[in-house]
Order: sequence, then structure tokens, then C-alpha cells
Amino acid sequence: MITGEERLRENITELYGGVNDYEGRPTQTQVERTEAIARELADVSAAFDRWSSHDLGSLNTALTQKNLLPIEPLTQEAWEKQESNGAE
Repeated sequence: MITGEERLRENITELYGGVNDYEGRPTQTQVERTEAIARELADVSAAFDRWSSHDLGSLNTALTQKNLLPIEPLTQEAWEKQESNGAE
């Protein structure tokens, strides 16, 4: 079974390969596929934002009650800082 993340990654990889292997300008189909993938990625981002603002709080409460560390999503700024420092 393939997850949504894997499907999205495969679609992006396939599109990138098609655009990269073609010597001319991207085709109309490739442009339209890019727009569709961007919409799908926006949907996934919105779903994550809804989850993290709604469900993460109660999950973190349950974790701290069990003396476990809460989940702290990585911000864009923190990710960029890690990347600039060469961390993985």
C-alpha cells in the first residue's frame, strides 16, 4: 500500500524527471501537473496545520502525563537554521 506522502513524492519525482529530460520548455501538461501537485501539497500542509493546532495539544498533554517529552513541530526557521549548519 502506498501512502499519500509516497504518492506525492513519486509524482514530484516523475514531473521533475520529465521536465529535466526534455530539452525544450515545459509542456502544457507538465505545467498543469505542477499546478495540481502544488494544490495537493497545499491540501496536505493545511491538513497538518489543522492536526497540529487541534490534536497535538491533547496528544502532548497525554505524553507529559506519562513523563514523556511533548512533540514540537519543527518550524521553517529552525529547519533553515539546521540546513545552514549542515545538520540533518
